[in-house]
Amino acid sequence: MAHTTGCVLLMAGLFFSLTALAAPVKQPDVATLINQRLAYMKDVAGYKAAHHLPIEDLAQEDKVLASSVKEAESLGLDGDSVKPFVQAQMDAAKAIQYRYRADWLASPETNWQPAPLDQVRAKIGVLSSEVLQGISAQLHRGDRFTQQHAFMKSLNQPHLSEADKLRLWKALQRITLTH
Repeated sequence: MAHTTGCVLLMAGLFFSLTALAAPVKQPDVATLINQRLAYMKDVAGYKAAHHLPIEDLAQEDKVLASSVKEAESLGLDGDSVKPFVQAQMDAAKAIQYRYRADWLASPETNWQPAPLDQVRAKIGVLSSEVLQGISAQLHRGDRFTQQHAFMKSLNQPHLSEADKLRLWKALQRITLTH
């Protein structure tokens, strides 16, 4: 009897383990992905400060905007409706960087080194793609972005103002699918 019970428990455990593996993994929502993207701004600001680089890099912004619009269009999003959202993300990112740099004038960061800029930009690029994929998936399901309070609460990076969050929300609301 003990052997039979042990076998039944073993089989049940295997079944539930396989069922858990087969279950779809819940992807982070768009707000969480944006928040993760903005979390890298401390590294960007620190790297730029250490290497005496300006925060604003218009050539890099143009590259990001062009590639984001192209990717958005490949995902079925209207490129023109995505531009203000991408710009809002870049502007919020710059604002965070400026605020870090201002803080460091009075109180420099100690015992911390920023990650190399090329590595950080690669991670930001992946998250930017995931944000666009999440927006596309949600809009293709027919789901509008309606949870402003939850969105605003999810964006919890230091130095991200309520005005930055609201601009992101409003720009997200205007994104549409291609017709």
